[in-house]
Amino acid sequence: MADTPTVETFEQIARHRTLRDMVDFLVQLDKKDVLAVRQKTKELQREMFDWRREGTRFPHERSGHLFLAGVATYSRKEALGRSFDIPWHFLNNDPKYTQGHQELFMILLRHTRPAWLTEWLQRITRSNPWQVLSYSQLRGLADEGLVEYDPWLFAQSLAHLLVRYNWQRNQVKSGNIHGYDKQILAFLQADPVLLERDLPLLFDFDTMVDSASTFTDKDRREVTWLTLLPQLVESGYLDRADLLTRSLLALRRDFRRPLLMWFKNLFGTLQPTAAERLARQGELVELLAHPLPLVVNFALDQLKDLWTDPAFEPAPLLLYAEGLLTRQDLKTALRTLLGAFEKLVKREPGLAPTVARLAASALTNADAGVQERAAKLLASLLSAKKPLLSFDEAEEVTATISLYADLLTAAARTTLASFLVAAAPESAATQAAAYAPLAEFVPDISSATAIAPVADWHELLFLTGQVVAQNEPAAVERWLEGLLRLRGQYPAGYAQQLRPYLLQALPWELKGKTEEETATILRGISFAQDRNGHPQLILALLISWFQGFTTLKTPGVNLQDQKYSNPDPLLRVEQQRLAAAEQQLLAGAETLPLLSTPSHAPHWVAPSVLVQKLLAYEAAGRTPDAADLALALARTAFRAEADAAVARELLPRLHHPELRPLLHWFLAPADVDAPIPIPLPAGQELVSVVQAVAKKLGQLNPFRPTAPAPASAPLAQALPWLWAVAGRTRRPLAHFPELLPLATGPGLADPWSPQWQFEQKSNTYKQSWNKEKPEVTTVWQELNVGPTFPGKRPPSPLLLYSLHASLPHTNNYYLWLVRPDLPFLLTLLPNNPAPLHWHLLATACRTENQGSEGRDVVQQFLNSLLVPGPQFDESTTVLLAMGLVHNAPVCRALALEVLLAAIATGRLVPAALGEALGKILTVEFAPLQRLTDVLAQARAIDPVTDDALRQLLDALLPTLPATPLRNTRKLIEAYADLQSRTRHPVPAAVQGRLREWSSSATLKKAAAGLVPA
Repeated sequence: MADTPTVETFEQIARHRTLRDMVDFLVQLDKKDVLAVRQKTKELQREMFDWRREGTRFPHERSGHLFLAGVATYSRKEALGRSFDIPWHFLNNDPKYTQGHQELFMILLRHTRPAWLTEWLQRITRSNPWQVLSYSQLRGLADEGLVEYDPWLFAQSLAHLLVRYNWQRNQVKSGNIHGYDKQILAFLQADPVLLERDLPLLFDFDTMVDSASTFTDKDRREVTWLTLLPQLVESGYLDRADLLTRSLLALRRDFRRPLLMWFKNLFGTLQPTAAERLARQGELVELLAHPLPLVVNFALDQLKDLWTDPAFEPAPLLLYAEGLLTRQDLKTALRTLLGAFEKLVKREPGLAPTVARLAASALTNADAGVQERAAKLLASLLSAKKPLLSFDEAEEVTATISLYADLLTAAARTTLASFLVAAAPESAATQAAAYAPLAEFVPDISSATAIAPVADWHELLFLTGQVVAQNEPAAVERWLEGLLRLRGQYPAGYAQQLRPYLLQALPWELKGKTEEETATILRGISFAQDRNGHPQLILALLISWFQGFTTLKTPGVNLQDQKYSNPDPLLRVEQQRLAAAEQQLLAGAETLPLLSTPSHAPHWVAPSVLVQKLLAYEAAGRTPDAADLALALARTAFRAEADAAVARELLPRLHHPELRPLLHWFLAPADVDAPIPIPLPAGQELVSVVQAVAKKLGQLNPFRPTAPAPASAPLAQALPWLWAVAGRTRRPLAHFPELLPLATGPGLADPWSPQWQFEQKSNTYKQSWNKEKPEVTTVWQELNVGPTFPGKRPPSPLLLYSLHASLPHTNNYYLWLVRPDLPFLLTLLPNNPAPLHWHLLATACRTENQGSEGRDVVQQFLNSLLVPGPQFDESTTVLLAMGLVHNAPVCRALALEVLLAAIATGRLVPAALGEALGKILTVEFAPLQRLTDVLAQARAIDPVTDDALRQLLDALLPTLPATPLRNTRKLIEAYADLQSRTRHPVPAAVQGRLREWSSSATLKKAAAGLVPA
């Protein structure tokens, strides 16, 4: 339908005329035209964000015209939509960038008086606090009745006040305003409504009051709410007592940690007297229930000099203390609390039974210092000259102490030795409990781990939703299997059933589009220039499925290195595998299963299943895809001897002259150590493999991207590289002289076994504005993994164990892209994951803090270790060590879980982990306390775990420097605790290191029982 003259006029103004013209037009707009203008506004809004219309879109710099049109015409539904935000120029009143925007906005609001204005302001402020209206503007709207008074909204706006002042300061050429802090203070003092009604709201809501600031005078002293509020108290404009109480009440709320820190600092800045704190002892004690150690430590710090005051009431403190003493995230605070108990008992001896019960519960705390303090308190209560406990109370406490005897550290055990009931003699099995790593891992290839195939079309459709939403590797592999096997069972018009999943995968592109528009958009998606990974490969296959497999999509996904984009090289092998599957589906003939699809959880290919699939290929007269076969070999559970024997019985039925000897060697019994009988092609033939790859892809890929992804080489030409993959899969660390004639490089005749070491780096930067410290130097340790062979590409992309050795690792681009792909990549090389793990170590652990990307990569890696598997090699062990001392608590917690699981399954090599941790801690790449905190949580789980941790520390302690690191005492105490339970002799190397540390009085005391006099 053609636009009305009014709509045409509106579009002309929106595209070519001023904001003033737009406001004049909207003010005079007839009610009958509102709906039409609203629809046109939404149409132009969609056009402005339509990336496909590059060069013909509505200009973004004229978005203010559409914003004003939305204010005048939108209903509540459109106004509260996610896309209707306030443009920057309507917030900032800088005359350099605005031409009366705020004034025009107010004119329109006064004319239209939208009923949704308050809700809209709340929505845009919640989505982005920087979109909040200025306090004066919001007050003006409320005074005119345009918005309702909303306490939360006014709190946000007031907290933002100093940011607005900072914007005004920036309008001054020099950026300096003399006495700016006095001007701001005077403004606050002159507004009683602000002080009495709105300023208290800062204590009730989570705002940016902790970060808002500006600067004053030439020396640019910072002006914050933390400097202004005390001045308002001193000048009598704010009540000191009220501010102190509100600060404590704010600390009870579920605010951000920095904001809680701000309220704590505000309380401290006001310097409350002992009398003022005593008057608020109830509020302070209630803070002990807070989940954050920051708040609990603050409360105890404010109370610690009040214990002996007669006005202090101990009953609430003892009540809250019961939930504190077993918390593992509190250390200094608990020692302070136990010290308070001692003073309270001296003041009121009747509290002794309650205090004894609480102190006994503190013995379950993992921290050695807390245990020692609790033990001393219990010993003083039980051995007091004038009895503080009745006979029954003392018996009960003694029984509790004996109950926790296995959890006691060496120091606590010594202190309480006279109160411990003699334990029953340990059984011979317990005394002999010793940890030893698993010698040989055998995957579970049985019906219990068999992966069920997709049953029918309905399950395949349901699985499609899981693949799109989660991209979980196991679901993707089942989906691929079902996609091929059920090719002839797709119902007529199945594409319509797939459309919701495409909309879920491409919401920005397909939402609100017709079938014809959807088809056009999908035809234009080629993935040629994007930053792509495994999700994009699966999406390309899904689009191809939707289109009926009329053209190949997966070869068009660009996985070549680009600027700021370095996909993992294993993805190109996966691309070849998916292209082979898509080629089968495109041909329309009978489909055969992929060789590399796992048959048993988590991602193993059973040897018998592999041979059966190859027999099916041979019966159909089809040649297996080389990339698919390479991945299948890497996933094959050849150590499962029972199933491998079945596969060997099937091999005589396989007539392929090249594959049968390969599989015969690969699936041989474990005790057979035969050389590789590899056929050696001529050098020219080897070169032709790469040429064949490029030629083949040019035929397969209709889009012909600038940097085409390689297609899989013909099987005969790929055979030498398949032998190399089979050899490195079966014997990861072996030397294969038979492969030397093929090519030189890591992962062929010899494994890629890089070294890892740390290098100290520094950076100096100047801060001219800081006269006291004009130059700052930061120093850090950086991990180097090498040697690598950058630029020396492997002779074939099928050499799975050589691909990562040629990566440069000079930037973070591999790290940024690997995160969404890593769960899948970790399933590709279950028999020999070392090359991938070395790559992850070099990218995700290069510095102590690699940001959220590094944290997520380490977390995903650790998750992959929770299942049974072979003994950890060096690369896996070093990555686990990095996880145990990672700066992210979530990684440390997960690494502890992996450590315990690895001990239970025999995957851990304690000595290797100890040496790796020693190398990391010696250069202070990470603080030692992170490790001691983790070890404290693994105390006294079972004898085998104790012995494994003892072996770990036996290897770790001698590698630490002679000059003790901070918190070395805690590590020695943990070692002494393990020795008290395992009762193994202390190795000479450990004794030597302990003697060197004994020059410190603190460490000498901790090591007293470990080193003979």
